[in-house]
Amino acid sequence: MRILTFDELTPEMERSRMLVNVAAFSSVFTRERIADLRRRKAIAEYVGVFAVVGQEVVGHVFVELIPYDFPDGPATVSGIATVGTRPDAARSGVARRLLEDAHERELAAGRRFAALWTNRSWGAHHLYEKLGYRDVYTSPWAVHPPSEDSPSASSVRFATKDELDEIDEFHDRMSRGRVGYCRRYRGTMRSAVRFRYVDPATDLLVVRRRGELVGYAHLERSARRVICGEVVAVSRRVKQELVNAVGRVSRGLPYAFQHTLVSDDPAMFPSRTYVHGPVGWYVMMGADLERNWSTSAAEGRFGTRDPRFLCLAGDRF
Repeated sequence: MRILTFDELTPEMERSRMLVNVAAFSSVFTRERIADLRRRKAIAEYVGVFAVVGQEVVGHVFVELIPYDFPDGPATVSGIATVGTRPDAARSGVARRLLEDAHERELAAGRRFAALWTNRSWGAHHLYEKLGYRDVYTSPWAVHPPSEDSPSASSVRFATKDELDEIDEFHDRMSRGRVGYCRRYRGTMRSAVRFRYVDPATDLLVVRRRGELVGYAHLERSARRVICGEVVAVSRRVKQELVNAVGRVSRGLPYAFQHTLVSDDPAMFPSRTYVHGPVGWYVMMGADLERNWSTSAAEGRFGTRDPRFLCLAGDRF
């Protein structure tokens, strides 16, 4: 088995790489998306590492570069993304070798801390623990049953493509003074729309006052439910207006809120109408690539128990 970087893959290897990507995650890191991430310097110089047997890719790890505001200042975190192994190569050490290789490259590039998202019920969670990752954050939930309430008048509307850069700037401005995922690369929302992760006509709600953007909400919709993990607003009143609007556009479907949106102001989701879950299965893990550490040390370094900690839907990778 060889370990190659993205630019070392041949066209034949590239096709088998896409198979692993789709089979494991139902989506693909396309070359166009990788080029976009490279242009914004939001991915490692080598993009990722790939396990190759013969001319076929049997596993891969991509490494995004994530701006992160630690309690003692900002730094770039190595965002370990899309760790995938072909089923017929599972349990053969492929993922471990790829991660160890990526860790060495990241340390050589001067990046000491790595983070990833995974499900606690997956076997990979145990591997990550062996490699020094510790659970540092899991999202609280507030779930509302389906409602047939009649929609009421509101100034909330769906966004347009012309507002995408303004939404990015608004997020960064409203995140100042917090810790965690406080900054995003310029063009983040525009990129999400370009690669069809977000449709502003169905997934982004905005509120304006006298022409100025004062709040937005990001939805993840399906035919069976609506999840909102990101509401950013200038005031609690505007935030409540957006939360109410999520309920209206979800009419007839269960809907839920998650991430620090919920922990910032639990009273916004009263127990008489919402069911609360303090933790979920999906978890953020953090590693210090220079040493082994405890969960409490990892939480302290990443600041995830600090009341200023910020993590929203757009911060999953």
